[in-house]
Amino acid sequence: MSSKRIAVIGTGYVGLVSGACFAYLGHKVIGLDIDEKKIELLRKGEVPIYEPGLDRILKRALERKNIEFTTDYEYAVKNSDFIFIAVGTPSREDGSADLSYVESAYKSIAEYIGNEDFKIIVNKSTVPVGTGRWAKEFIKSLLEKRGIKNPEERFEIVSNPEFLREGKAVEDFMKPDRVVVGADNRDVAGMVASLYEKLQPAMLITDLPTAEMIKYASNSFLATKISFINEIANICEKLGADVTVVARGMGLDHRISPYFLNAGCGFGGSCFPKDVKALIHTAKSVGEEPRLLSSVMKVNEKQKLRPIEKLLKHIPELKDKTIAVWGLAFKPETDDMREAPSIPLVRKLLSLGAKVKAYDPVAMENAKKVFKEEIKTFGEKLLFVDDKYEALKGADALILITEWNEFKEVEFDKLKGKVIIDGRNIWEPSVMRQFCVYESIGRV
Repeated sequence: MSSKRIAVIGTGYVGLVSGACFAYLGHKVIGLDIDEKKIELLRKGEVPIYEPGLDRILKRALERKNIEFTTDYEYAVKNSDFIFIAVGTPSREDGSADLSYVESAYKSIAEYIGNEDFKIIVNKSTVPVGTGRWAKEFIKSLLEKRGIKNPEERFEIVSNPEFLREGKAVEDFMKPDRVVVGADNRDVAGMVASLYEKLQPAMLITDLPTAEMIKYASNSFLATKISFINEIANICEKLGADVTVVARGMGLDHRISPYFLNAGCGFGGSCFPKDVKALIHTAKSVGEEPRLLSSVMKVNEKQKLRPIEKLLKHIPELKDKTIAVWGLAFKPETDDMREAPSIPLVRKLLSLGAKVKAYDPVAMENAKKVFKEEIKTFGEKLLFVDDKYEALKGADALILITEWNEFKEVEFDKLKGKVIIDGRNIWEPSVMRQFCVYESIGRV
């Protein structure tokens, strides 16, 4: 495999993992970000996010001099043939994707495309269906204004959606289930596909809008599975069934599979909530009413507070009660707090007058930023502690929100006399009930 010159715009989860892994595979990579402090850290080999294995991959790429970092758009564009865009597309209030960062990247790239260039601009950012073809016209118009000859021949737009799970992003990049490449020019699509040649992945080449839709449809389906099993769990509780066994029985059917059938207190993160909302908005914009997707979001929002409903059955008045919270990140193996179920849950506990003692193995600093206003408002009623058992001291109850491995092993005597709400079904009910009042999701 010949080495290719790649620029990656954005050094967040997707951009940094993609850039480091491409460099590890032998390509020459330039990582670009407008955050100078982040770039300085990366040049030293320091990873500013928590992602298992990424520090090792980045260190090896730096040692081989296959990756460098800059804030200079001109340098990145002029010294690359493939330019990956991996910037954020957060939700607006109406649920639509905010493309301001993507549009800014297009403008900056177009500023430095010359008369003899041919740049392949690859979208890894999750963008609404139709963005790729809009981008072709947008960049063409920018090049025309600069007087670039035959502007449509100076670049091509490609969609190469990412399917990286936070906490397993390096593994997912290096061992992908599939690589999707969407382009209106099949030859260009093949050139982007060749970047992954060493990995020998299952490859699907499509047109631009189909590739964009595959990303949204994939995340929305996984989110649907989670909301579905959570709704089944709530029904199971009323009927005396065990949702974990129900899910196992369902998952043995190869048409269903067991993945994403774990009942709990809802999904969060940077992808599922944002992408489902964006697809809902897109559907409505073309005259379709996405009833199923709308229900997925409603079920999920309600499920985030399900542990408090269970807690109130045992402690009807939470004023001046102390509640320990284990786990703040939206999932294990990440410090990401975006859309985490812990956020509305902790805020609700505080609004009911409870004192909260919270602990997470990795996400404490990010959590303090998220709850900055609550820390100011509630003072000592919201405490972040350095140990899971410190959180339990003086607590009337414990709510487990994130299923970190360290929570699976517990000293049972420290739970005596407390109400335990297991929001992820990580403990065995028959064992737990020997020591405490125990509630889980979808099990009786």
